[in-house]
Amino acid sequence: MGGMGLDWAEKYRPRRLDDIVGNGEAVNDLREWAESWDRGTPKKRAVILMGDAGVGKTSSALALAAEFGWGVVEMNASDLRNSDAIKRIATQGALNETFTDTGEYISTQRGGRKLIILDEADNIFGKQDYGGIAAITATIRETQQPMVLIVNDYYALTKRSPAFKTLCKTIRFSQIKKSSVVRVLKTISAEEDITVSTEALRAIAEHSGGDLRSAINDLQSLSLGRKKISEKDAMILGFRDSKTSIFKALAGVFKSTSYSRALESVYDLDEDPAHLILWIDENLPIAYRKPEDLEAAYLILSKASINLGRVRRRQHYKFWSYARDLMSGGVAVSKSNVYRGFQKYQFPSWLTKMSRTKGIRATRKSFNEKLSTHCHTSTYVSQTAIFPYVRYLFENDRMFGLRTIKEMDLTPEEIALILGEDDESQTVKQLIEDSKRIEEISEEELSPVDELEYSEEHDDDPKGEPEEKPDEEDSKDKAQSALSDFN
Repeated sequence: MGGMGLDWAEKYRPRRLDDIVGNGEAVNDLREWAESWDRGTPKKRAVILMGDAGVGKTSSALALAAEFGWGVVEMNASDLRNSDAIKRIATQGALNETFTDTGEYISTQRGGRKLIILDEADNIFGKQDYGGIAAITATIRETQQPMVLIVNDYYALTKRSPAFKTLCKTIRFSQIKKSSVVRVLKTISAEEDITVSTEALRAIAEHSGGDLRSAINDLQSLSLGRKKISEKDAMILGFRDSKTSIFKALAGVFKSTSYSRALESVYDLDEDPAHLILWIDENLPIAYRKPEDLEAAYLILSKASINLGRVRRRQHYKFWSYARDLMSGGVAVSKSNVYRGFQKYQFPSWLTKMSRTKGIRATRKSFNEKLSTHCHTSTYVSQTAIFPYVRYLFENDRMFGLRTIKEMDLTPEEIALILGEDDESQTVKQLIEDSKRIEEISEEELSPVDELEYSEEHDDDPKGEPEEKPDEEDSKDKAQSALSDFN
């Protein structure tokens, strides 16, 4: 089946700079900066690659290293967030010599350069990152190896230290055009032996919003269990707004250990926190594979649930912000490491179940409202105290059932609910037919049912004489006896 195996975004990552899609000018600037290292240590020892997610920043850095034969020292600022970690990894990697993949020692003079890649460099915030910015700027000043800083938010980095503006060369990557995304998707489809209609390719590209990685992930997701993808298949993706996609928000929570980045990913999300927590709860076991990470994440998620409960009970919507922060930033920082690779997030099973039972719940609600009105009680009392007796009488007293259908104007679905039957069952259909036939009978014929039954039991009286009329006292006693049945 299509879609199985390695993450396609990684499998088809460009290996050469010429393979980078849609940012030719940025790629040329990056190549020129790399070539300046061949002439010695350049004035700008580091380069900042800035732009939205999925536009090729990390791919360009890795392709650069491969094309120039440089080794790679890659670190993520959200993983190693303090000065000691940065100095230990980045500084040692930048200042020391290197080895080949087979373990052979190569000096810098013999071309054994290493490219230091610091991903999410704009993601260093807060007290836990104390000294991190200073360590990075110090490393840039001292390094004898080329460095690449990858950021989504250039302003977030430079406002922490204006030194980045003077120490680094800045290269901007733009969103990739839809036509370029289509070409890449078409190539991947051919490689994976999957038939994808032109309309479907355009739909996927449109949905990606210029994010090539997301487009490739969408193609892989749609190919699961399929060898052909139509435009109709692609339409299930819906329009992906870069700020409001639930799937991108989940990735922002699960793929990063940055509290602030996770908050940003859900900040503009058009999703009720009560629904967002269901998405996170459903996909946590998919995203976090280490038991200790799952335990920590669910502990924080339970605290978010407590705050949502306070909103429901007290109607105090200030607790929504607490719940949102916990379920996004709290869950993001609860894990001990970043889980990379393709992950297909699932729609919450609870919402699926509620959707499937929507009709049943609507029927139950409508019947309880009719029953409570008829009995002059609350819907809670009608549901918990009266409904069981109605069901019993319905099953054991046919006339009661027919009269109830008539008086309460019950629908086939409501009758089926009472009897625990399917609304298309023969029992329900027969009751409806009988109730219509009763409606044709006059009230005089319908009311004295007991008298009719009594006369039928005594129709063998040969004289046909009327029974002796009881005296007045006997009538009073019998009336009192009848009323006592309701006390």
